[in-house]
Amino acid sequence: MLRASRVSPLLPGLVSLLVLGACSRPVAPAPARVLGAHADADSPRVVGAALVRDGDSREELLRRHPRVEPDAALTATLASILADSGQRLRWSAAPVEDLACDNGDVRFRIQVRVPPACTERACPVLAFYTTGCPRPGYHWRPEFFLRAGFIYAEPAVRGTQCSEDWARADDGPLRAAAATDLEAASRCLRQRFTREGVVPRLGILGWSYGGNQTLVGMTRFAGSYDAGFALAAKTDLASFLSQTTPELRRARAAEYGDPERDAERLRAISPMTWVDRVEGPIALMLGARDPKVSLSDADAFVRTLRDRGQDASLMIVPEHAHLTERPEEIAFEHAHLLQFFTARFGVPLRVDTLP
Repeated sequence: MLRASRVSPLLPGLVSLLVLGACSRPVAPAPARVLGAHADADSPRVVGAALVRDGDSREELLRRHPRVEPDAALTATLASILADSGQRLRWSAAPVEDLACDNGDVRFRIQVRVPPACTERACPVLAFYTTGCPRPGYHWRPEFFLRAGFIYAEPAVRGTQCSEDWARADDGPLRAAAATDLEAASRCLRQRFTREGVVPRLGILGWSYGGNQTLVGMTRFAGSYDAGFALAAKTDLASFLSQTTPELRRARAAEYGDPERDAERLRAISPMTWVDRVEGPIALMLGARDPKVSLSDADAFVRTLRDRGQDASLMIVPEHAHLTERPEEIAFEHAHLLQFFTARFGVPLRVDTLP
């Protein structure tokens, strides 16, 4: 049973008129504010058209993987939590646990938030991967998952921007070895949250860089995570670099490699290379206006999995770009995330909206 707030999903107060006096003309409504850390969410750098390979039809890909609306009541509930902005609903502001995780001679931390009901009993765990360094305090994203009954973990693996050196620790030839942190993080989380012999179900998710981490975790390190949801992720780095602009290809050379000089490296770090290892369900969501991804590559990835009988899905959202941080986008994406993980883990979809 979904306990939805009565707050309108239209998010009142985000759009308003400014009146400067009785004789003043009203100013045109401001666009809904962009949330999160990315000031350039609507920058031309990250809004364009997603890539397609020669011979593929963009229209056919959009028809094959159409936008699907999530549950309306769930979307409204998430919108109400978002609109609350942590005024009443502040589980995510509770003290966090910093879990130390060893991977050979490398040690990294995992910041963990635990909802009240999961302090003593086994609960599913979601590992959220991002380039940002985990910080304590209120944030709407963990708030969503905590209130749905998930333990929320943010591993600060190599490549995370906790320091300049740590951020570069997975660049170029270091990336293949750094990716083993994904497997180490899964071991740490399962061990930490096993209760009375019950090993928790473990999911992995992320956007962009975190989406790529998700797909690597589900392919190269298959079995480490029980289900994965990747947003704005690249599935085949060599193919992507061959399709993208020369400017972006040069910008990504230090991070991934050069498609001519480092072809073997790109193969080794691409999720598509390891697709035959997949064991658990995977969902992908891409924006049709995202110039940093390839719709053709994602289609090939999902079709390969489906041909093997795997639970795999791709949704292409026509109006979404690379950075989707407007309130309506947030509610849409996170409703799909909650529906996916609760269904795959066989747990009830309940969102607690009590303070």
